[in-house]
Amino acid sequence: MGSLAGGTFPLGLAEPEERRLMNLRLVTTDTGRAIAIRDHILPLLRQDGTVEVQRDVVRLTELRIRDWVFRFWTPFNELGREEASSPGYRHAIERQRSTKSLPYGLDIWEGTARVFRIQWSDDGTVDVASFVRGQWEDEVLGL
Repeated sequence: MGSLAGGTFPLGLAEPEERRLMNLRLVTTDTGRAIAIRDHILPLLRQDGTVEVQRDVVRLTELRIRDWVFRFWTPFNELGREEASSPGYRHAIERQRSTKSLPYGLDIWEGTARVFRIQWSDDGTVDVASFVRGQWEDEVLGL
């Protein structure tokens, strides 16, 4: 280490100003906080979201609030009022359900950047696939 007027800096750098600064975004898997975010957003999606895509047994519901985009996918949801409700139709869809272990998921996008993805199953298994920590968490929890 070299010294400079009461401080030290790594050798090889003539002046402290030559240090390069780097922006760092911390990615973590804080499952408790992730579940809290999921549990806060799901009622909003169910109340105000729009079914965007339904293919085979996957349904994507989307909600946009200001710069936020929330996307919730499920293997099957209860039929909406405008959809067929015959028992035969329901049974046919039920037989087509996916057998993947984590059939439910939630993505959160801030503008064009995905900041969050969580997946889960009915048995309580949870996978926090991506979680970019930041001020956005409090903003989303305030919605």
